[in-house]
Amino acid sequence: MKLKAQLTLSAILLAAAPPVTLAGSLECQGNIISPGITEAELLAACGEPTSRDGSELIYRMPGDLPMVVVLGDDGVVTFIRDATDLDSPASPLGDSP
Repeated sequence: MKLKAQLTLSAILLAAAPPVTLAGSLECQGNIISPGITEAELLAACGEPTSRDGSELIYRMPGDLPMVVVLGDDGVVTFIRDATDLDSPASPLGDSP
């Protein structure tokens, strides 16, 4: 019986936790978005971004940090970073934000 109570408590805590953002990824409606997907796939999973700045799409998810998704010239996601991390490069090429 004690194990059942622990499992129930664990399930409640997991359900109440904010979405997890892995380094270089973004979670939208249960989908993990990673570099390599197309802009069309990104928009289908996450909807329109909160704002756009050239090739950078900014998403602000409830209970999570704003995330910047960088698109390459071919419309494929090349890089994802925390929008508040000013020391992080905007792309793997080392461009600064």
